Amino acid sequence: MSSVMNEKKAFRKTHLTWTLIFTLSIVFVVAVVAGAVFMVEKNRITRQFDGDLVRTAEFIEKRLSAPGMMGMLRMMKGMPPLFVPRGEAFQLLLSSGEVFLEVGEQLDTPEMPVKEGFSTEGNYRVFTKKIDLGDTTIFLRVGKDISDLMERSRRLLSMYLLLIVFTAGGAWIFGYFISKLALLPVKNAYDSLKRFSMDASHELKTPLSVLKTSLDVLKYQDVPEEVKNKLSIMEKNVEKMRKQVEQLLLLVKSGEMFKDTVKERINLKVFLEELVEAFAPKAEAKNLKLKIECPDDLFVETEKDVLRVVLENLIDNAIKFTEKGEVIVGAVSDGRVTIYVKDTGPGIPKKEQKKIFERFYRISRNTEGSGLGLSIVKELVARLKAKIVLESEEGKGSTFKIIF
Repeated sequence: MSSVMNEKKAFRKTHLTWTLIFTLSIVFVVAVVAGAVFMVEKNRITRQFDGDLVRTAEFIEKRLSAPGMMGMLRMMKGMPPLFVPRGEAFQLLLSSGEVFLEVGEQLDTPEMPVKEGFSTEGNYRVFTKKIDLGDTTIFLRVGKDISDLMERSRRLLSMYLLLIVFTAGGAWIFGYFISKLALLPVKNAYDSLKRFSMDASHELKTPLSVLKTSLDVLKYQDVPEEVKNKLSIMEKNVEKMRKQVEQLLLLVKSGEMFKDTVKERINLKVFLEELVEAFAPKAEAKNLKLKIECPDDLFVETEKDVLRVVLENLIDNAIKFTEKGEVIVGAVSDGRVTIYVKDTGPGIPKKEQKKIFERFYRISRNTEGSGLGLSIVKELVARLKAKIVLESEEGKGSTFKIIF
């Protein structure tokens, strides 16, 4: 997980992500299949509707071909439209486009030249057919109200959309439980690893404390210079291991350690003075100046204990990697509060700056530390809803900024 501190949030996010992916996959498959069925059924309904128009036109064509039918139609010319079932219409046109006879509902007169085939005119689906009757050519137009066809299509579309909605709901519920079961072994393995790390770190702390105490006692004994040098090397490495164990404990316990912390309004000048006072002996041991740059009336509302751990790590690193010069701990406000730790150390190469916050990453094998400090800092800064920025140039030092 990207953040041990936010492990529950991370598992919940993964759980919901898997559920969403499962739901979208099922909905996509159902939508494609149901969409294909919808289109096939819609086309079937339309073809059936058009087929009825064609059959009606063919029936009328046969009647018009009967002897004496054209004479009877000429007699009917000019009469009001005849009655047929509501929603149906028949229109006979001469080749000139003149309406020869209308039966039922009134259709619009088509534009010239009259084209055969299907067309949609207002609320009517119209089929036009050319008929040759000896020396006369006429166009038969058969129309039918499409309101019923549109209603059937709307019902079909509503059923399709309801199917998608119910599928999405069902897939989400099913996916939620399935993804929870799938994540369970991962979560159990993660918890086991976390418990192991905590237990191992606790078990290491006791022997390391004993070793450090023993080395402190031996340093003041009357032993040869060569032995004293070896004791000094041993003490240095024991201290290094002790810090690594503490960082490992902080890494695995940070979520529990800060779960009850609340935001409070902090006077940054007073807060930074306390931190600098704690690190003053370490800076003096290396002949470094440890200074504060902060106005007296600058406040920030945040989780004090979390911010303390962040700055302790940054100040400790600054002193550790700075051989001469100074370390400045400060804060400014230009609309947003920025706390910074600036040193005159060797600086960090450009190509390494993007990786510096990765867990266990060190610039080189000879670099002191475990590679955990800055990764812990980044996670804790994220908890504070702030942003950490690194500004560094080789040979000129580094500045770590926490921007609220």
